[in-house]
Amino acid sequence: AAGDGAFVIEAATRLLDSLRLRGITPTVSTLLERISAFEIHPREARRARVRICHVLMDHGLSEVDADVVSRRWVRIADFLTADLPDRSFTHVVGNPPYSRWSKIPATMRARYETVLPRRMTHGDLFLPFLDLGIGHLQIGGYLGFVCSDRWRYMAFAEGFRRERLPEVTIELDETIDARQAYVRNVDTYPSLLVMRRAVTKVTRMGDEIDRERMTLSEAGYCVRVGPALGITRAFVLEPGEDGIEPQLLAPWVNGRDILEGEMKYKGRQVIALYDDHGKLRDLDDFPRAKARLETYKSELANRSIVRKKAEWFRPIDRVVAANWRRPKLLIPELAKVPRIALDQSGAIPSHGVYAIFALDDNLSDLYELLRDGGLMDRLVLSAPRVKGEYFRCYKRFLDRLPL
Repeated sequence: AAGDGAFVIEAATRLLDSLRLRGITPTVSTLLERISAFEIHPREARRARVRICHVLMDHGLSEVDADVVSRRWVRIADFLTADLPDRSFTHVVGNPPYSRWSKIPATMRARYETVLPRRMTHGDLFLPFLDLGIGHLQIGGYLGFVCSDRWRYMAFAEGFRRERLPEVTIELDETIDARQAYVRNVDTYPSLLVMRRAVTKVTRMGDEIDRERMTLSEAGYCVRVGPALGITRAFVLEPGEDGIEPQLLAPWVNGRDILEGEMKYKGRQVIALYDDHGKLRDLDDFPRAKARLETYKSELANRSIVRKKAEWFRPIDRVVAANWRRPKLLIPELAKVPRIALDQSGAIPSHGVYAIFALDDNLSDLYELLRDGGLMDRLVLSAPRVKGEYFRCYKRFLDRLPL
């Protein structure tokens, strides 16, 4: 999915700079087999080739040689069905398309379901790109994607997590603002994902690696912060409040509900305005929820996040109940004494609470390790304290917790 060549141009520039530093003259023979990019749309592929030609000619190649290299580098083909050997690349880089499987044209979907393993052929189109990208890496090779983070949580990626994650270590998984990654406004929540194909098989809690050197992230656990709502009182129902369509409601907890070793759920519920696929619901289909939110319309409609008048009611982050139904450990972001509790109710945490998920949903070992002061013992080594001697338990500090 090379598009008009943004990633290929950057890769080519770095390659040419590297050759120069090593005293190697760029020629057709030294360049031809260095890069392989795939683009299914001929028009976009042609644009990429033109841009690449300009870069190559700026580095001394003739127009004819630049054209030969650009045509080899950018193939008009579908990466998902390309005949490539496993473990043949040192780096795999890209921005895979995000599209629900049901939205893929029927003929393409049928072809994919014929040639791809079952674990790739449902849910979202970005998943087979990620799966195959890992498969094409050499041992020790790196994958870098701007990618949806739904592979971490959704049921459709369970087979992927089981099959592929033991083969890699996660070097970086950082949510970014879409404006940092795209030249146009897009309604998506991307993350920067960097994985390395492991030299030895990595198992949860590190059976084959020195446990003391493993971090929470390296052991395959995922840390995620609760969704930001914006105007909490509009979206959160206090105990005893009713009148909202029940299919929109999910349990909601904040930091005060989390005690050391237990949850004290107070009965609050949050309105989840996105369906299980992450699509914003049509408020006209839920007249009772619409009536409630319209009482806050003047505040909701004037927020900077509202780009379309028709979406005046959406929260800051997507509140998708399906993303939070799995077992998780909950940790308040700010605490004088860091505390942790296990939640199996499917509650959605507030934006001031972090959740830890396990790839196989088995959190018992980690919970025993971190409860009763274990979390604080580890945070003392890395997490900063703010005014009032409060610990700040950000994702980056939790990811680095030694196990």
